[in-house]
Amino acid sequence: MVSVRFCGAVGEVTGSGYWIETDQARVLVDFGMFQGGRDSEGRNRVIEPVEPRRLAACALTHAHIDHSGRLPLLAAHGAKGAVYGTPATLELAEVLLLDSAKIAEEDTARANRRLRRAARREQSPLYTVDDVEALMRRFVPLPYGEQREIAPGIAIRLFDAGHILGSSSVEMCIERTGAQALTVVFSGDLGAHDAPILRDPETPPKADVVFLESTYGDRSRPARADVVAGFHALLRRAVSERRRMIVPAFAVGRTQVLLYELAHAFREGVVPSFPVFLDSPMAARAGAIYARHGELHEQDARRLGRRGQLPDTLRVVESAAESKLLNASNEFCMILSAAGMCEGGRVLHHLRHNLWREDVMVILPGYMAPGTVGRALAEGAREVEILGETIAVRAEVIQLEGFSAHADREGLLDWLAPLVPGSPRVVLTHGEDAARSALAAAIQHRFALAAETPVAGAVLTLA
Repeated sequence: MVSVRFCGAVGEVTGSGYWIETDQARVLVDFGMFQGGRDSEGRNRVIEPVEPRRLAACALTHAHIDHSGRLPLLAAHGAKGAVYGTPATLELAEVLLLDSAKIAEEDTARANRRLRRAARREQSPLYTVDDVEALMRRFVPLPYGEQREIAPGIAIRLFDAGHILGSSSVEMCIERTGAQALTVVFSGDLGAHDAPILRDPETPPKADVVFLESTYGDRSRPARADVVAGFHALLRRAVSERRRMIVPAFAVGRTQVLLYELAHAFREGVVPSFPVFLDSPMAARAGAIYARHGELHEQDARRLGRRGQLPDTLRVVESAAESKLLNASNEFCMILSAAGMCEGGRVLHHLRHNLWREDVMVILPGYMAPGTVGRALAEGAREVEILGETIAVRAEVIQLEGFSAHADREGLLDWLAPLVPGSPRVVLTHGEDAARSALAAAIQHRFALAAETPVAGAVLTLA
């Protein structure tokens, strides 16, 4: 028997993870954090259905925290299994997880000071830097296309998913007594075709069962030329009106793409160069990893090289003191800062100092999960709470369409198409219910194939 339980991302976009049980072994694909909502911290501490001491191995599709963020928690509970991912994924995961642990430790230390003064019980961080370092010792790099047995009777192969550097879809081959091996494909997060920097996503050659992400299963992305033209028009307006731009951007993926497009706009004379501040040391470290892995770039990005992918006016803000100085100035500029959904990091300070100003643009370049400050801004909130303070929203808030690192509905269908002749079982995850339902209808219409939309807590038996 082969069964799959969901660790999250069912009817929502965060908390991705699959717990796979066979007669011989138990393995994971991803184990990410929940983001957004008041109960996310409590949910992140729940490790069920995973049994850490019985975990043989984990396949990590990519480094984003909603896919990797709870893995150190398993290390803290005694998990010893290896974690497999592409070399670039494991390098990026090290950066993101160490940062996540440091934030958890710092936030807990601040909270405990208040609790001690109130004579209340102190808290412990979700996990520590030591837990992350213990996890990293079990990282095993696996290049694209190389099949590897990761547990008795279970072998995996990774295919480029085109989402962020090193991201992969996982083909899992499961041996069965008295029956043919079962091929299960986990799409991971899929990128868009013709996106800058990265190669197009690949589809594995066959599948009996497909777990397909559905983040943007209910929408179509504008043509890339139209997306870039819209971005250029926005830049020209910001320049003419001298509007300071605050851009909450994911440190891995979105930041690199935006810098690439800014470099192009400056180089081609679309707008005159203006100061660009990257206020995210983590994004700077991620950028260095992108530079080291030029072999994973698409042709134009390789031709440009790393310097050609960055604006000539870019300044990396390293220290907190430098970050604070940005908010003491009214200089016309663009500030890119993490976190992408405005749930933590330095961007919160920039929003607190700028949201109430009418001469500011806040540019949201991607998906915002429900319950996050970013989602509230995207939905037109007139005030938001940031760092315990109510801030009026007078800045112009712009949702920048087309820069998401996720494939749209047509991209998801095109990725699935080569697998359809084998009549696979299709299970939709990693999407809100409206997006999953829309994608299921599109799959039925295009392929005459029924797609499942399981509920949280469901257990799927794979025959």
